[in-house]
Amino acid sequence: MKSRRMKTMLLLTLLIALSILCLGLGRYQLSPLEVARILMGLPAEKMARTVVFGMRIPRILLVLFSGCGLALAGHVYQVVFRNPLVSPDILGVGAGCSFGAAFGMVFLGGGLYIVGGSAFVCGVLVVSLTILFARKATHKTLSLVLWGIVMSSIASSGLMLMKYSADPTKHLPSIEFWLMGGFYQANYQSAWLVGGCVLISILILYRLRWKLKVMMLGDAQARALGVSVKKVRLLALTMSTLMVAVIISVVGLVSWIGLIAPHLAKLYMKREDLSCASVSMCFGGLLLLGADTCARTLFPAELPISILTSFMGAIMLAIILIQSRKQ
Repeated sequence: MKSRRMKTMLLLTLLIALSILCLGLGRYQLSPLEVARILMGLPAEKMARTVVFGMRIPRILLVLFSGCGLALAGHVYQVVFRNPLVSPDILGVGAGCSFGAAFGMVFLGGGLYIVGGSAFVCGVLVVSLTILFARKATHKTLSLVLWGIVMSSIASSGLMLMKYSADPTKHLPSIEFWLMGGFYQANYQSAWLVGGCVLISILILYRLRWKLKVMMLGDAQARALGVSVKKVRLLALTMSTLMVAVIISVVGLVSWIGLIAPHLAKLYMKREDLSCASVSMCFGGLLLLGADTCARTLFPAELPISILTSFMGAIMLAIILIQSRKQ
């Protein structure tokens, strides 16, 4: 137990240290000493204070909340489905949000709140239909996956139709850019919106932790121990999906974090149960913070975040597969 706590605290300390370091990185470079002076309220240049408090702190908060939320959702999905290869968009939330964002840009006039609201509503609608259609099936878990594939395909077809009918000089570039995700529009309002949703989801999922652990033994054993499998599974998937829908509607699609972070947590903790959830969140924050910092500092123009997360995720998954094959 002490070893697990020490590992978690070490990872959390690394996450906090990296966050503080990233406050000084960017077009307007600041030394760690300058960042420390600004955070402690000591006299500093007005421009430096504006950059730290007005731009970088809200962005880093949004990145951390998003990374933790996606990683937690991925961990819960892998536990509920008892499959290490599932990710948060398996029920169609990613495809639904993408269709909603494109619909908002083409038919509702665009705008940050219109696009985000449309993405959220369509993402939740697609997942709701997936769960509704799978309710009457005998094999609930398999049916959820299959109906998720069906609804994702329908939403993806709708997205392609939106792109085909979009103005190629106005709407189409905006759709493509949104689909690659980014934190360039981060502010305190969006950071607290995502952070509040992630916190509520964490609290609810924490209360379900023992029931989810029992469900890892199998549905029959869980029912024998008094767990209402259907209700617990539905609530866990609902909270995880709502969290992912909020994140995607604010920052666009962010690939791979929900799949890779839980795997890194299991390798780090050398365990494969629900106790890795907090470590998964730390890894999600670290991965997304590292990718976002590279996206805004290494290139003349800021890169969309999914370009880097997809590359990082593919490399890390390949390493994990190689390691598992050796073992």
